[in-house]
Amino acid sequence: MRFFALFILLLFFARAEANVIIVDSECITLRDIFPNLPINDNVFCGLDYGQEKVINRQMAVFIINKYKIAGVSPGEATFRRKGAEVNTDRFKEDIKNQLTMMYPDMDVEVEEIRMTRPFYVADSMQYKIDIPANRFGNVSIGVDNGVRKYSFSVLLKAYKEIYVASGLIRKGEDVASKSTLMRMDMGKVHGDPVMKLKGYIATMNIPAGRPITSGVIEKEPDALKDSNVTIVYKSGNLEIVAQGRLIEDAFEGKIVRVENISSGKIIRGEYASGRKVIVNSR
Repeated sequence: MRFFALFILLLFFARAEANVIIVDSECITLRDIFPNLPINDNVFCGLDYGQEKVINRQMAVFIINKYKIAGVSPGEATFRRKGAEVNTDRFKEDIKNQLTMMYPDMDVEVEEIRMTRPFYVADSMQYKIDIPANRFGNVSIGVDNGVRKYSFSVLLKAYKEIYVASGLIRKGEDVASKSTLMRMDMGKVHGDPVMKLKGYIATMNIPAGRPITSGVIEKEPDALKDSNVTIVYKSGNLEIVAQGRLIEDAFEGKIVRVENISSGKIIRGEYASGRKVIVNSR
């Protein structure tokens, strides 16, 4: 009769929408349904924080028959795992704090969060946020409460002073002398801004106001194509020297193609200081 009375009570709670039975763990156990039952088997597991689960009449019949509980009438009851809801303001604050650590040199703003569902965590309010690096504008941000992972769309704005072309920079021209710092919306900057421009030239015409990114500049060559160089052939302790002409721009420490002026043969070697190309025999 005690079990019967309890299940009738649960049925009453289920019909009143505001009455939900709170459980502490991810599992609903027999004792959550029948507190005086000596068996504590799990009835349902996998509850997320704040998630509700209805033990319906069909499931109640199955439980009663499985455990041979006499004198009980099946009903319905709603259970919810204990959890704290992360509201939009808290989520926005947590995102901004993480962005501040990721980008200490930027002014970051979280303009909008589209939370399509409530997000619950443990009462400690601890959870993980996964923010893609160097992504601004509409960004999908992942969250993990330790039970499940979700993603929400967030509108991020980030501003930073970067170099832009102060006027037209033609291909091959020095960029440092024709650039100026400007505060830019990083969501509108395509590519990685370069903050040290000394020794770099443009790889294309860069219009005024365009950000100076790694895709539009390159390191200024240490020697230009068609420059005369000394080819040094090395074989053990033996060195043979010949005059050569660069087939392409050369950078110190990099492999470059060079023409032996005497033989007309094109070979490859490492460009070194002193306008030398070192060729090691194998």
